[in-house]
Amino acid sequence: MRRDLLLEAALLGCLVLLVTTWFTARPASVPPMVPFAGLLVLGGIRWRRSWRAVLRAPAPETLAALGAATLYRAPALVHPWGWVNRDGAYPAFVALHLMQGMRPAPIFTEGAHYQGTLKGHLGALLGLVTGVRDLSLLMVLSSLLLYLVFIAATMALVRRLAGRGAAVAAGLYLAISPRFLTVFSLNCVGQYVDVLALGGLALALLARLLAGDLRGAEARGIYLVTGLLLGAAFWQQPIALAYIGAAFLALALRRATWRDVWSLLLPLGVFMGALPVLLWNVENHWQSGDIMGREPGEMAAQADALLHLIRRTLTISFATLSGLSPGHPGGHLWPVAAVGYALVPGALAFYLALRAREIASSLRQGRPSPALLPPLLLACCLAQWWAVAAGRIYWRPRYLLPVTAATAMHLGVVVAWLWQRGVWGVRRSARVLAALILGTLLAVNFSGTWSRLRSGAEVAAPYERLVRSLEAKQVRTGYADFSISAPVTMFTGERIVFSSRLGPTASYESDRHTQKVAGEGPDAYVLRADDDPERFAAVLRSLGVSYKLDVDPFPIFYGFSRRVRLDEVAGFRGEEEPEPSPGEG
Repeated sequence: MRRDLLLEAALLGCLVLLVTTWFTARPASVPPMVPFAGLLVLGGIRWRRSWRAVLRAPAPETLAALGAATLYRAPALVHPWGWVNRDGAYPAFVALHLMQGMRPAPIFTEGAHYQGTLKGHLGALLGLVTGVRDLSLLMVLSSLLLYLVFIAATMALVRRLAGRGAAVAAGLYLAISPRFLTVFSLNCVGQYVDVLALGGLALALLARLLAGDLRGAEARGIYLVTGLLLGAAFWQQPIALAYIGAAFLALALRRATWRDVWSLLLPLGVFMGALPVLLWNVENHWQSGDIMGREPGEMAAQADALLHLIRRTLTISFATLSGLSPGHPGGHLWPVAAVGYALVPGALAFYLALRAREIASSLRQGRPSPALLPPLLLACCLAQWWAVAAGRIYWRPRYLLPVTAATAMHLGVVVAWLWQRGVWGVRRSARVLAALILGTLLAVNFSGTWSRLRSGAEVAAPYERLVRSLEAKQVRTGYADFSISAPVTMFTGERIVFSSRLGPTASYESDRHTQKVAGEGPDAYVLRADDDPERFAAVLRSLGVSYKLDVDPFPIFYGFSRRVRLDEVAGFRGEEEPEPSPGEG
């Protein structure tokens, strides 16, 4: 026992040293490979006899669900440019720079000091292992792998709650998922799928602890690893607070937690998992507080509008999460509309009808059941949502994606109960009803998503023609709107670098891209398809500048008789308000 504890303490020391050397190059005399090697050696010694128990093969139903999820998303792997193109470029640049040898490694994506770089690191690793250099493909693969982890973790938790049938139902629902969840499992916008994966693993481990009422030294590994996962999830995106809140509340309701000194390993793990956030903020004047902090007046305004926000959530956000996205081909049919509006609250209501007595009894005994975790996750996510969400985000409720995890678990338990029910000869009809419910949900998901899944080639085509055109013209730098600059720079692996400062879309831009274009170019100006090239041409003529123009697939001005500075043409559209960024912001 003492030997194991010493090895585990040494492993934690190596982990801290790995984080500091990799992300801050401190201490400068220690290369990151030293603590990494220490982790491998010490881990091999500590678990040399038990690794088979830790790394068990997935259950057959899990493999089937993962296969279905991959097949469902296969079109995105064929045409990744049609999926990761605009806001998804930010983590792609992280992957590119890591493969190019950037050290110390970035903690956050540039300009978003609340979005971690796990996906960028995973993409760089995939690129180095496979030799693939298509950044969009690497990002789609990274997102897909994280999503598969999320499915497996969710199925593990549901299997513990209600058996293999519940795991199958939840896994199929997440594999053939609603359009909104499917898109965010592929487009690399934000770090939402990262949080779903890490948070899902944390809750699956916590469910094991609660189910076995583990405590003392026996529970130390679960406490620590759960905390590490939750902290790492928070590093990726603050919506992880929903998972952290659910985990801490569940443990706080457990009497044994307050008597178990080993439970302190959970907050220690959270601290260590979120250590990159602390390191960055120490060096950058705690700028993440600008995102996390809320003025008292803003909080009061949210509270005053709470009933209105709840109504918006129920009628707009839940419908989108459940598959009733705008333009759904069956949205005008009442059964489809009913699924959209009723799924989240309905699945919760039926789940509580089945498990409320068990949950209440376990709470009275001070031993919370794992069945508490799904509704607790949903409640924590909604509390966070209503505290911060405002404006148009209710129509694009990405901060509510953990609700889809809770709903999948609720649904799995309810469908499994129907399937297994056998009272007074109703087993057959109950199974028909269970199959009908699940089949209807999958049909709604598939019909609402398939048009987007098969549109990848169509979305990618203009970008492909634009890149070919720019390369044929030997353009290496230029100005464009963000909707063009980010994809072009990413698709070419920065062989061509465009700045987004031409606008009008408001967006963050890397300083290195701004400086390269300002210092070495611009070779070209590319307008949006709905811009009027004649207005830009008129400005150039007024400056006495001759040029060449190609209008396919976007208006490209190049071959200037002299260098044309951005400030000379910036007002060519006239007075206009900048458009908001289409993504995370």
